[in-house]
Amino acid sequence: MHIEHLSNCLVYGKILLKDGAAKVTCMAWSQNNAKFAVCTVDRVVSLYDDMGSGERKAPPNQLNLKYGRKSYMVKGMAFSPDSTKIAIGQTDSIIYVYKIGEDWGDKKVICKKFIQTSAVTCLQWPAERHIIVFGLAEGKDGAAKMTCMPWS
Repeated sequence: MHIEHLSNCLVYGKILLKDGAAKVTCMAWSQNNAKFAVCTVDRVVSLYDDMGSGERKAPPNQLNLKYGRKSYMVKGMAFSPDSTKIAIGQTDSIIYVYKIGEDWGDKKVICKKFIQTSAVTCLQWPAERHIIVFGLAEGKDGAAKMTCMPWS
């Protein structure tokens, strides 16, 4: 096996944090191989096309605003089997599912929320299934069923 470095999506000059470089907390590749998502410690999800360009930024929502904007971290992301949605698991005990659409110009909207009993530590969206499998900080795992509604 030969591994070759192709390029960097995150440019350190564009993303400067108080504590230094942009530290990646999670990333996901879409199942149709057309989109790539990266989240850094600044809690902004950056979406790229399959060539690493076409950046779109989408700051995830948080469950409870009273704790402040920096009270959570994104710990897991996964694209839907059709690559038109992305599930984002956060340490503020919630999984958001965003509809991102097929084209770059499509608007991002929340289409589902799954509130959990503790922080989400990881998640996967299996191909050919309408469930999101996740792990929690309290040692439990679970599955959230995605119903296919015409408007979602």
